[in-house]
Amino acid sequence: MSQYSLENYEKYKTKKIRPQPLSPKEHVTNHGLFEYAAFSWKELESPRGEYRLEVIKEALNTARNPILVLTPDLPLWVKDDAEDCFAALIRKVGSYIDSDRRLAAVVISTLADSKEEWNAYIDSFERQTLLADLQHDRLIQHLRDCSRGFGLLVKCSEENWIECCEAFARNNLQKVWKSYPVVLHVTDSVCGPHCRREAYRWHASLSNINAGLGYDLVLRRLTYPETVSSRGSLPLRFWFVNTGSSRIYQKFQLWVQLKQGDFSYELPLISATHSWLTGDLVHNEIIPLQDMPPGTYTLSLGLFFEDRSYISLQIRNQQQDGYYEAGTIQVEITDEDPFMNIWDTYDPEGYYPLEDPKLPD
Repeated sequence: MSQYSLENYEKYKTKKIRPQPLSPKEHVTNHGLFEYAAFSWKELESPRGEYRLEVIKEALNTARNPILVLTPDLPLWVKDDAEDCFAALIRKVGSYIDSDRRLAAVVISTLADSKEEWNAYIDSFERQTLLADLQHDRLIQHLRDCSRGFGLLVKCSEENWIECCEAFARNNLQKVWKSYPVVLHVTDSVCGPHCRREAYRWHASLSNINAGLGYDLVLRRLTYPETVSSRGSLPLRFWFVNTGSSRIYQKFQLWVQLKQGDFSYELPLISATHSWLTGDLVHNEIIPLQDMPPGTYTLSLGLFFEDRSYISLQIRNQQQDGYYEAGTIQVEITDEDPFMNIWDTYDPEGYYPLEDPKLPD
């Protein structure tokens, strides 16, 4: 360790955990794949006014990252005002399924490309991500006029990838991925080199065939004190890296667990995970501790979605119920809380000059 390293300027004794990442052979993930949950109009409303919407939820139980597509295949009873009737179906499906968190997105598919149909999706799927076809300029403009956020469905091949790049530039869609997913539909039998390269540039998160897309989180470093006080404060400094092609779009939260025998304490952190994109992700926080018996505790961390399913980290640390073991920490009974305001007088990740610069001779 260099005499100039930051470790020599810490104001308290710390432990720095640097987990080993998984090797390429150990790194297995499939969260970047999606499946269409496609249903035709005549399947869902064969007799007029009689809906079979339960088949949609049945499909969501088995599909991986399901994306809903309503295909406008006309039932026999449709004679006039077909687009208005299809818009009514869209609203019916939306009212039935909009709260289902298993649904990754909904493709805006229409019968006549009418604003009535577009608005049916906008009004009925308020909590779901809507996907607009990348090449559909009028629809994209309408969504913007309505101030409705949207993701993109990119139908790409080795023949039309340049046209896809032009469409991104034409409608200024390069930053859509920061808020809503970009979904890649590869129309070739395999994902070719041009499609794969551009998908990473577009920050695509899902694809219909394995193109190595999605998020990949690694914990590079965790820093915390060697000893803390019961009912005191615990300063934590996290350095994650998202090495994947996209951000994580579902809501999730960072948690810490302190465990000693039968005693276990789960502590939520106030991390701004909604703003985590790709690359380096740093979070520093001082969290209050409960009244804990003294002793040596195992400190673990986990990232959990709202349904308590967890995000797999690409590290070799032991994992149990979504928590990855980081190290041990000593809890003592003291009269003071030495870490409550420890960061008020210095930046724990900043630079500390050893001496004032000298004037040149």
